[in-house]
This record gives sequence, structure tokens and C-alpha cells, in this order.
Amino acid sequence: MPRMKRCMAKPADMIGFNYAKSMPEADKAGRCCHFFIDDYQFERVWARPAAYLECLRGFDCVLTPDFSLYLDMPDAMQRWNRYRSQALGHWWQGQGLRVVPTLSWAQRRSFRFAFDGVPRRSTVAVSTVGVKRDEGALAVWREGMAEAMSRLEPARVLLYGGDIGFDFGGCEVVEYKGGGFRGRQGRQQRVERR
Repeated sequence: MPRMKRCMAKPADMIGFNYAKSMPEADKAGRCCHFFIDDYQFERVWARPAAYLECLRGFDCVLTPDFSLYLDMPDAMQRWNRYRSQALGHWWQGQGLRVVPTLSWAQRRSFRFAFDGVPRRSTVAVSTVGVKRDEGALAVWREGMAEAMSRLEPARVLLYGGDIGFDFGGCEVVEYKGGGFRGRQGRQQRVERR
């Protein structure tokens, strides 16, 4: 699994990759480009990473792509999607981008590879979108997040989608509400807690 370097980032706002190409360069400052969107909207980044490098350069930081890991997906496909996320993050760092690893996992057996290559005591990102209304998904999320906290001991968690009552201990958590590009004056609300 490609290893990423430690990164400390605390963007003022997060914007989905689906808005990145149409966003004016001046509006990218202080913002983070995230991939908490449907996979089909960013598969092109894996297919042609160099074609999107300049588009991502203007952001304060970029999250690694959140390729889906479904519970019914074979382990090899889950591992492949984790590999793709880490490989792009590693390559982007080599190209001079500030890159924050996105955490993702599925069932417990995915823990064997889900956190490989993610630096310890760094900033990491995770999404709660899609788990709030499903008790099973919420249980899987909580178990995986607890495992990530234990293994990685992150210094900061960028939490996209809002609080679901998870105890992050003493780790700094920066919450970002989900939503689209709102222009220069309409930054998304950010909540910090320790």
C-alpha cells in the first residue's frame, strides 16, 4: 500500500470535486477539495490523474478520493479501492499538493488493510454522510472509527457530514456540514471541538 507523508491541515471549508473545475481560482484559497460524492463523479481522476492536477493545485488541501467500500464487495475489490485512494494521495504529494488521507473501511476484516499507508498522528478526514439513518451502517462506522483512532492516533479529524455522537477522546475534531459550492461569501459552517 502506498505510504503517505504526515500532513497537518485545517481548511476553512470543503468543496466537492464535482465543483472543482468550475470554481474560480480565487475561491479555492482556504478550501479543501473532497471526494465524498458518488464514485462515478471522480473515476476520471484515477483514469487520468495528470489531467486534473492543475485543477486541484489552487486548494489549500485535497482529500484522497473516497472510493466506495461496500459490505458485499469482495475483499480484493475493497483492497483495490483503498489502494487507488492511497496511490493517488501519494502521487499528489509527490507533485507538491497538500493531501489529507480519507479514512474508509467496511466490515471488520477490512481493517487488515483499510488503514495501511495512512500516517500516524496526522490530520485525517472521514464522512458520516449515509450512516446517520441506518443503524447497521452506523455500527460499522463506529467500530471502524474506533479502530482508526486506536491505530492511527490522529492529531486532527476533519469530519464531513456532521457529528453522530462518537467520542474522539482528546483529538481535535473540525466538523463540516455537507453541501455544495456557495461562492466566496457563503462558506459552509465549520464547528471545532476538542
